[in-house]
Amino acid sequence: MSRSVKIQSSETQIEVYEFGDGIFNKHHITHTEEIKPFLEVNHKFWLNLYGLENDILLKEIGEIFEIHPLTLEDIKNTSQRPKFEEFEENIFIVSKMIYYKNKSHEPITEQISILFGKNYIISIQENPFDIFDPIRSRLENPTGKMRKLGTDYFAYTLLDTIVDKYFDCLEHAVEKIETLEDHIISQSKNTKLPDIFHQRKTIQQIKRTVWPTRELLSAWKKSESPLVKKKTNPFINDVYEHVIEIIENLEIQRESISALVELFMSNLSLKQNEVMKTLTIIATIFIPLTFIAGVYGMNFEFMPELGWKYGYLVIWIFFLGSTLGMMYYFKKKKWF
Repeated sequence: MSRSVKIQSSETQIEVYEFGDGIFNKHHITHTEEIKPFLEVNHKFWLNLYGLENDILLKEIGEIFEIHPLTLEDIKNTSQRPKFEEFEENIFIVSKMIYYKNKSHEPITEQISILFGKNYIISIQENPFDIFDPIRSRLENPTGKMRKLGTDYFAYTLLDTIVDKYFDCLEHAVEKIETLEDHIISQSKNTKLPDIFHQRKTIQQIKRTVWPTRELLSAWKKSESPLVKKKTNPFINDVYEHVIEIIENLEIQRESISALVELFMSNLSLKQNEVMKTLTIIATIFIPLTFIAGVYGMNFEFMPELGWKYGYLVIWIFFLGSTLGMMYYFKKKKWF
């Protein structure tokens, strides 16, 4: 016999939104027993759950909505690939949300599980961070499509919101790449090769998340489930095209990263050439000076110039003259 489970953890919260023509109510659930009456209503409702720590709670929800045990395991296993699975009474979707929290430099990936039946939609998130506020605002609109169309359209809006976040992450990555490019061109010492490779790793992380979403939407487009209405197909195609656009842009950014590596190495090579040129000029200037100093540094007894009164002065005049002469020549040739 099923029993009511009290939601005690502050990390686990359940909200239920009733909606339909002329209906919109929000409920904060404290016991799973409070969910059962919603199954008897004629209008639709959305159950949104934060947190996966309470296994008993998830099991109780699974019993209420007759969720397959393997589906519950997929919900708790947050390393799942995005996928689309059809059952007789409902459709299960695993999606991945990517976002930057508190201006973090690292993208955060979170699994969102979506389950929808004839009159209900369940969304289960790992963390309290929520991107579905625009959906709540749309639900409040009594003339909006979300009130009138089916649960498959509602599931589409959830996925559409998640995909919109992909665009935000892509924009963040593009800005970072442009910043790296500007620093490399300006020869900033703050930019290092590991920074470029780190950004490439971020691009790959986003791509690994977005690519399976394409397969998810492709499976949805081919679905023959009675829960998927033909009216929703144009919207799914639109999200599918958005995902394709994101993947193409990620490929462009990956190529940009490769170009940045080449630019960085070319810049580094130019710097090394400048250093070698400077050292070569200095060495060239000192060659005649070293030669003269070496000749007169020999310990032969009979060297005529050693007894000359103006010998020391003449040597210094030669040193300075040859140095200035070579510097003038190098300057004329624009070698420095």
